[in-house]
Amino acid sequence: MFFVLVAAPKLTAAAQSAPTSTAAPKPIVWSRDPKADSAFIANYAAPGTPAGYRLRIDPQAAYKSALRYSRTEGSFAIKAGPGHILYAAGDTASGSYTVTATVTQRARSKPKDAYGVFVGGQALTSARQAYGYFLIRESGQYLIKVRDADSMRVIVDWTRHPAIPFDTLKGAIRATLAVRVASDSTRFVVNGQQVASLPAGVLPSAGVAGLRVNKDLAVRMTPVRISR
Repeated sequence: MFFVLVAAPKLTAAAQSAPTSTAAPKPIVWSRDPKADSAFIANYAAPGTPAGYRLRIDPQAAYKSALRYSRTEGSFAIKAGPGHILYAAGDTASGSYTVTATVTQRARSKPKDAYGVFVGGQALTSARQAYGYFLIRESGQYLIKVRDADSMRVIVDWTRHPAIPFDTLKGAIRATLAVRVASDSTRFVVNGQQVASLPAGVLPSAGVAGLRVNKDLAVRMTPVRISR
């Protein structure tokens, strides 16, 4: 699977290191091209990428349109494109900690797809990438999985829980997700209510934390916050 980047003109080194402008950033746009180098694109910090963040695109073809990112009012507006993760290399944690992010979805997705947070990220710029992730979707369900390179393992399959917003008409929801890692367990929380708990070690927990967004969605998400 290959991707190419269509973006604003390449910035100079001086421009890339300059302080963030108050002007709205130009979006980054991803589209498919069989001539592109997928390993390069998958880990490319493109002009327009939120400052200090990197994208890692899923190795897949089944998405409908280009991915666009912009940052306003302390959150990321994410529109369409392939499934991916967004992370800052400095957002790492181990031991006992909590990772939190808030998502707002204003319209239904077809088909219903998911978004959330990941923890325990390792080797994210290589073919050996690995992390555990906690997602929700507009049907009021959650999912817990582990990625190991290009394979995924389901830990808890799609499960309904009353803490997760459920909008059958518009799909418009807002939710705060948290993954709470402790010495004996990992707990999964939505809007302050625990929806699942796993024994320590089932999900990778030491490493990078960030956002996970599946394909063809239009959502707004805050950067992850790590507390200890």
